[in-house]
Amino acid sequence: MAGIDEIKNLVANKEFEEAHKIVEAEPEESLKNIEFLKLAGLVEINLELWENAKKYFESAVKYETDDATSWFYLGNCYEKLGDKISAKNAYLKVIELRTEYIEAYVKLCVIFIQTNDNDNAIKYAQTAAQLDSENYLYDFIEGTALLKKGDSKNAAIALEKAVEKNPKNVDSLNSLGNCYVSAGEFEKALKTYQTVLEINPKLPMGYYNIGIIYQIQQNHKLACDFFEKAIEIKEDETFLTSLAMSEVKLCRFEKALEHYKQLALMNPGKENFKYNLAICYEALGENDTAIKLLEEIVYVNPKFIPPAQRLASLYLKKNQLVKAKEIYDNILLKHNITADIIYEYAILSSSLCDTDTAEKMLKKVIKMNPNIAKAHKDLGIVYLNKRLFDYAEDEFKIALNIAPNDFDIIFEYANFLYSISKNKEAEEYYIKSLEIQPQNVIALTFIALNYLVLNKLDEAKEYIMKAITIEPNHEYVQFCTGRILFAKGDFEDAKRYLIHAVEQNPDVETQNTLALTYFELGEYQQALNIFTNIETKSSKSVSVLMDIARCYEKLEQNEKALEYLYKVTDIFPDNEDAHDMIRKLS
Repeated sequence: MAGIDEIKNLVANKEFEEAHKIVEAEPEESLKNIEFLKLAGLVEINLELWENAKKYFESAVKYETDDATSWFYLGNCYEKLGDKISAKNAYLKVIELRTEYIEAYVKLCVIFIQTNDNDNAIKYAQTAAQLDSENYLYDFIEGTALLKKGDSKNAAIALEKAVEKNPKNVDSLNSLGNCYVSAGEFEKALKTYQTVLEINPKLPMGYYNIGIIYQIQQNHKLACDFFEKAIEIKEDETFLTSLAMSEVKLCRFEKALEHYKQLALMNPGKENFKYNLAICYEALGENDTAIKLLEEIVYVNPKFIPPAQRLASLYLKKNQLVKAKEIYDNILLKHNITADIIYEYAILSSSLCDTDTAEKMLKKVIKMNPNIAKAHKDLGIVYLNKRLFDYAEDEFKIALNIAPNDFDIIFEYANFLYSISKNKEAEEYYIKSLEIQPQNVIALTFIALNYLVLNKLDEAKEYIMKAITIEPNHEYVQFCTGRILFAKGDFEDAKRYLIHAVEQNPDVETQNTLALTYFELGEYQQALNIFTNIETKSSKSVSVLMDIARCYEKLEQNEKALEYLYKVTDIFPDNEDAHDMIRKLS
């Protein structure tokens, strides 16, 4: 065949396009010529016409089944066409025919690693290493396969051999560094990655790998420095993601926001980047923007639970309890819901005064994990609100047994004891709670109220003055301060605090205490004005009507006093105080 010599010359001169034209023009009978088939296959391989090359070499091995080189090239074709199984079998045939065909071992091991057949990758790499003991590549392959198996200790041994044979190979060094990281040997890993950068200071993975070590060690400032260096060389999604994660840890939310925006633009289909973007907006106080983003994510992917949880949390922040409940209702329809999510739903139900649902959910949480102390504590609060005191006490005691030093649990148990009038026992637990959080304003206030009930007025004043010093503008603390000072007879000081409390929250109890204070100070008109205002809201309150009558008596307006006293006797005919005053004023 005259064409074969011409093809040989063109191949020798690397004129593959011209050779291809001659191959294509050859008559069909040439396909029976083994020499032509091999030449044609080689031409097509050089032109990366893998399908054509495969056909030529498949024909060649039919005619010459023991030609290891043809089998090798055929394996190349299968590999390039994505047929790894056929490629593996072709390379195995090469080794069967010629055990010293070293290139086939490399190709075969790579396929084994790609297909997660790591044991065979190790086996054939070790065999190749015996044939070519100076070549680092087989140690590198063995180390890579061992690392994929999770055997970082033996992987490091193999890769150390590879580095010893070829100290400048950055792939071996990088993999060795990864072994050290897996084994927690971070100093060794750092030195290895630094060697990589000494060899190639423009290699972004070198900087990235060092950044990852610092990130693992929670040194996010240094991690950011190295991630930024990697990004300067190559803008890579992985590098940006790691940088943004460390920026969030450093509370650099504005920078993280910009990077997550960039990542979201690069990957519009990845909801995780949008979710992290929402977290940054929330951290920067832009809750409405965060809500809008989370609503989009939840609408597109309702099974993505973390954004739904965060959205519910933001609704709670904005006091949109019904919307939050709708989100939790949807979350609860999903599978594999955690006890934490059910617990959050229970607390929300309690906030919406749906105590039956709260009770049901808390019981479910406890069934899933009986050692969640806060669930027992909150179930105790639900029982307390339902006046199921024995059940409530049982749950509080379980919570205390699980978490004996938890402030919230100790404090709520003290509140329970206070509510059932076990004030001496309540004192003990209030003191315990304050040993944990001595500056907690609410705990200071409640122990003061407990001392008020115990008639230990000096102790009550001591604790309430600590609370008001910490939170001088807290409406409830101001009211309690006024109430305790009133009980001690410090009416002038009580008046000052009660006026501030009424300005913030003009509820009936606060107004009533202020009016009583005015009365004790002899400021009867001011007292009357307040009592009269209260009476418009609760016209049948006997105590208020009596207080109005007393004010009119002090103001020497007996007719008006009698008018209110008769209102009292109409409501409560047997009221002795009213009858005594009527007899006195008539």
